[in-house]
Amino acid sequence: MDVLFAKNSDRKTVELKAETIKDLALQEIVDNISESEGEMLILRDIFTHIPINTEDIRYRSEILRDFLENEAMTDELYEAMSLIRTLKDYGSSKLLTMNTEHSLYILLEHLRELSIYVQATESIVSTLKKHKVNSRGLKTVLEQLQAIVEDDKFEIAKKDINKMLKDLSNVRGCFVGVNFTPDLNVEQVTSVEFVPYRIRSKYKFAELAAFFANVNNSAAATNSIGKPWAPTRVIDPLLVSMTPQIEKHLKRNMIKMKMVMNKYVKLDSSSITELYEGFTYYLCMARFSRRLKKEGCTICLPEIVDTDGISLDIKDLYNIRLFFAGEKNIVKNDFSFSPEENLFILTGPNRGGKTIIEQALGIISIMASIGSFVTASSCKGRPFHNILTHFPIDENLTINYGRLGEEAVRIKEIVNEADDKTLILFNETYSTTSAADGLYLSKDLLRVLKEYGTAVIFNTHIHEVARSLDEMNQWDGKSRFVSLVMEIKDNVNTFHVKRSDPESKSYARNIAEKYGITYEQMKNRE
Repeated sequence: MDVLFAKNSDRKTVELKAETIKDLALQEIVDNISESEGEMLILRDIFTHIPINTEDIRYRSEILRDFLENEAMTDELYEAMSLIRTLKDYGSSKLLTMNTEHSLYILLEHLRELSIYVQATESIVSTLKKHKVNSRGLKTVLEQLQAIVEDDKFEIAKKDINKMLKDLSNVRGCFVGVNFTPDLNVEQVTSVEFVPYRIRSKYKFAELAAFFANVNNSAAATNSIGKPWAPTRVIDPLLVSMTPQIEKHLKRNMIKMKMVMNKYVKLDSSSITELYEGFTYYLCMARFSRRLKKEGCTICLPEIVDTDGISLDIKDLYNIRLFFAGEKNIVKNDFSFSPEENLFILTGPNRGGKTIIEQALGIISIMASIGSFVTASSCKGRPFHNILTHFPIDENLTINYGRLGEEAVRIKEIVNEADDKTLILFNETYSTTSAADGLYLSKDLLRVLKEYGTAVIFNTHIHEVARSLDEMNQWDGKSRFVSLVMEIKDNVNTFHVKRSDPESKSYARNIAEKYGITYEQMKNRE
């Protein structure tokens, strides 16, 4: 059973690049959603592998809706997950009982595994039957597990397991017969008798004497080297002699138990353990959605539609990282991609919110693509199959090529992967070269991406790029370029994005302000 891919899916995904994961801070997002390393690893894998088939995205979204709309069901499945996790940890331990040599430990572990399998299966069936589920995925899970539970073999196995557990629980102690040598060394363990009660020693002074003898021996050994005393484990020769006899006796008395359990060696628990990764994802996202709603944050499940090309219409979007940072007054924006308009030149003042909104669009695109809810009031369309990014890189990593050379290498790799189902986010690309050179290089880059039909947000200080829209829209390609700016009112950044021509400030002035080297900034250095 698979709750991450639709029936008959080819399960094809696109793995996000390491640069995209870093630039969009996906690890930070995953860390904030997960509560354990196990959850983190599962979420990271899902967040970084985007399904290509929209049916898989829709399939996940339907299941997540069931989790989001039924908190009681979610809480009950959390309890069942501990059983599934334990069952998963057992792995294939039951296959060990097929070997010629059987230890008592393996036999008992297999019994416990079977018991947990029965409990987990019945728990999930009971939960899904009690609560109304509408998704194809959870309906299928209920149907298949219910068929297992209602099978006569399952009921027989359940009775056998319960009887064996009851029989074992009656064994509480045993009497042991021991023969000694004249100097009281253990010569032979002669008999073992199991009883349904705990045995109390009549000779407490003997136990105390043995304990203090061990203490004295340990203290003498440790004090001789001047270290603090700590008790050491002393091997008991009686216990050593008893162990094989006890195990032999238990094997002889548990032949019937072994014969019964061998009937279930081939019992396949994968029907339950296959649900683990998927259920972990849905439960984590449901828990995270409660946290967001509690703080008054808006979320929605995207409406996935089939269209001729990539399109995405988002209302009231915001960057989830602002929530993690504790921002109380988060500004929201609207944004739309369509086959006719998917090339955007974004300009505006430093600290005006360009990177924040660009990053938010990348994060929302990924969350929509993996069947998650998104941080917006509405989202409708067909998500991108891949998201690529080109954000400023650590200067320490440019030693081999220099900044411009490094940009050229990365941009070539990005262009080679670009197609009409890809979103590329550029952040101040070519900003370290001259305005003239940056304009020339930017135009060549944008021209080829226009021909490919690739969606682009080009965040830049080179305002001449945005002023060249009339020329650029004459290039081959279905989509047209749109100029966007981050709004300023009364010399204050509003963090709203709007359609507009770029402001009159030059490229050099913007760069100077960014690095604090305008006349005013340098004069007022204090």
